[in-house]
Amino acid sequence: MIPPTLPQGPRTVPRLTAVATAPGAVLLATWDDGRRDAVDLSGWLESGHPHFHRLRDPALFATAALADATTVEWGGDEDLAIDSLNLALLAEQQRPFGAAELAAWQQRLELSNQEAADLVGVHVNTWSNYRTATTPVPRVVAIACRAVVADPLLFAAHYRPRRPGRPPAAAE
Repeated sequence: MIPPTLPQGPRTVPRLTAVATAPGAVLLATWDDGRRDAVDLSGWLESGHPHFHRLRDPALFATAALADATTVEWGGDEDLAIDSLNLALLAEQQRPFGAAELAAWQQRLELSNQEAADLVGVHVNTWSNYRTATTPVPRVVAIACRAVVADPLLFAAHYRPRRPGRPPAAAE
């Protein structure tokens, strides 16, 4: 088992080629690699600086435009903006996390089914149901999995390796 590590060096700043808006504070982002994301900014608007509460107004939100390849502005106001790195991070967190992503996460961390289930606090049968898509992966499990990869200390604090073989006999 190799614990996750933080990326070395600075993260590459993602570049945008286009933005548009959709109802419900959703920003449609097109990246220079061709990927497209529908990023729901409602949580960002509410939890950020009160200055951004102005973007609750659908007419103002609809004015989103690229200031450059790394910045989205609203109403031409450079103080009313989000950078492409934060937008990309929000998009990553909002992407689907189903059975395939769960299996890839488990493989990346080299965890057994039991270790993975223990790490997120579910029964191993429940974990197996997530992996086979019998049961959808709950949002809280997806959040926990993503957080463990992002923060190696969080992983180290909660990971309990399983040793092969039968557990020792109980003391009499």
